[in-house]
Amino acid sequence: MKPFFILTTLLWAWPLAAQSADSNPPTLESALAQRPVFNGDLTLDAAVTLALKESPVVRGAEAEVEAALGRLNAARAERKPWLSANTFVSGGSLPNIVSSPLPVQPQMLMGLPRGAFADVNVMLMVPLLTSGRLKAMVRQAAALRDAAQADGEAERQEVALLTRTVYREVLARRALVAVQSARLKENQERLRLDRIRAEAGKIPAFTIFRSEAEVAATQQELTNAERDVELSLLQLKVTLGVHPDSQITLTDTLQFQPGAQWVPAVANTDLSALLHMAEQRRPELQAVSRRVQSAQADIQATRGAYGPQVNAFGIADLMKMKGQSVTGGTTFGLAASIPILNGGQKSARLQTADAERRRQEAQRQRVALQVAQEVSAGILNLKAAEQNVQTSQSALKAAQEDYRVALLRYQEGRSIVVEILDALAARVQAESNIVQALYAYNAARDQLLRAVGVIIDAPPIN
Repeated sequence: MKPFFILTTLLWAWPLAAQSADSNPPTLESALAQRPVFNGDLTLDAAVTLALKESPVVRGAEAEVEAALGRLNAARAERKPWLSANTFVSGGSLPNIVSSPLPVQPQMLMGLPRGAFADVNVMLMVPLLTSGRLKAMVRQAAALRDAAQADGEAERQEVALLTRTVYREVLARRALVAVQSARLKENQERLRLDRIRAEAGKIPAFTIFRSEAEVAATQQELTNAERDVELSLLQLKVTLGVHPDSQITLTDTLQFQPGAQWVPAVANTDLSALLHMAEQRRPELQAVSRRVQSAQADIQATRGAYGPQVNAFGIADLMKMKGQSVTGGTTFGLAASIPILNGGQKSARLQTADAERRRQEAQRQRVALQVAQEVSAGILNLKAAEQNVQTSQSALKAAQEDYRVALLRYQEGRSIVVEILDALAARVQAESNIVQALYAYNAARDQLLRAVGVIIDAPPIN
């Protein structure tokens, strides 16, 4: 019993030891070490290209496509000949029947006689008739492979959209830094001149206090704006899938191009034309259509599983029994079966498969409504954003002129410091508004491109 106990202990301990050795999770440092470091200038289009290459989201989607392709190949393998080699060595006082170990297929059942016995055989099995079950399984797997590819394309488009959005967010926050920096310089220069004028007795001393407070407040706004730029850059690095230590310099700027000057396919913002484009290009619609096809194939496979099944087989044996010489031979023929009674299992499985088909069709309708909503909302948002850019441009011109006049009045001693500060604040607000309007316009444009499924292969924006 001692050798049997030792063998049993080893058989139990071996898998546990292997599991313990493989259960150590990777550390944060090791995970980050796998991310590439990108240093240098980066345009918007280059950022999208880099994200599509390095983003873990895209790589995960690509792996899912590979898994779906593997499942398709496994379904195709069901239709091909299978060959297994089997060995049986036995002894004892009673005959018995033992099967070859799973998952080796085709599986061999061997009748073992009394006494010492050894057998080596090969077994070939070829499916001849499956009532359409295997063909339907291949169609189902192929449809799921196509659905995984469409899902992968949807992930790519989402990453492209997110990259463009975050890239432009960095540009917008960088522009706000420039606005606050210019404001700080003007406040500092005015404070310098006010100190000179106060020493000459041309303005009250308390004016200096108000100007100093304005400089301090502007400095705080600038510090916060610079922090926001760094935060957006960190978010961009995560979106790109690069190491946080990457030193990235964005080379593009926020620009305004009216609809007629950019993507001709969606420039006219015609709803019916854009819906037709979305129907052809949106990967989400393609994915759900493939899942409907998969569900339909599953129904056919379920029906085929309860039809006649015929396999051709061939077996070559070489065996040795105690007291006898080595013998061998071959066996070949057909194995056929058909289910007679299954306790209602066929109906239950068909009910489940048909319910899944109806669920996928309902999902397709839901996705179609969602796509139509996104396209319609994209048109409305783009038109509103374009109008807001034009309005903010007009407001900026008015604010700049108002500040110019207020500055002249203050320099001539015809107004107090509060008036010039109010005019400067209005100009800064107008400059900030146009930055936000440009960001919103470009974001709305990208959203519309994503809604019709052309966010990746759209022509360059800048």
